[in-house]
Amino acid sequence: MASGRLARSQVSLASIRGWLKAHPGLAQGVMEADQSFVFFQEAPIGDPNLGSPGVERVPLTPLGSMAIDLRQNALGAPYYVATDPLHALLIAQDTGGAIRGEVRGDIFFGFGQKAETDAGGMKAQGRLYVLIPNEVAARLGKGLSS
Repeated sequence: MASGRLARSQVSLASIRGWLKAHPGLAQGVMEADQSFVFFQEAPIGDPNLGSPGVERVPLTPLGSMAIDLRQNALGAPYYVATDPLHALLIAQDTGGAIRGEVRGDIFFGFGQKAETDAGGMKAQGRLYVLIPNEVAARLGKGLSS
């Protein structure tokens, strides 16, 4: 956190919420100073089984959509995520202010208490594979060896 009061190993959705509630006088300043803080707006819900639209303006799918760093990864591409506890095929349909780097992604867990708990506690390391057609991989490989 901006104030340095939480150790990196302690940071989760629950610990951040707890700290903000325990320090109401500092909460606003911390949120304003944190460039990755997400502000939400209310919008009508379409299909209640799907999420809000991502940057592609398509509703996000619980455990099927993820946000990526556009500077490093391709929007709309399929990615295989291998981490504990999740092994899944996800589509990059959104971006996020706190997502920086090649092998980083933010998985959309969906709605409700379980989704919030799962998302808030997820900070596992793993592997991220982009899936591309063989022909594209061959062209990219030739460009790297030239």
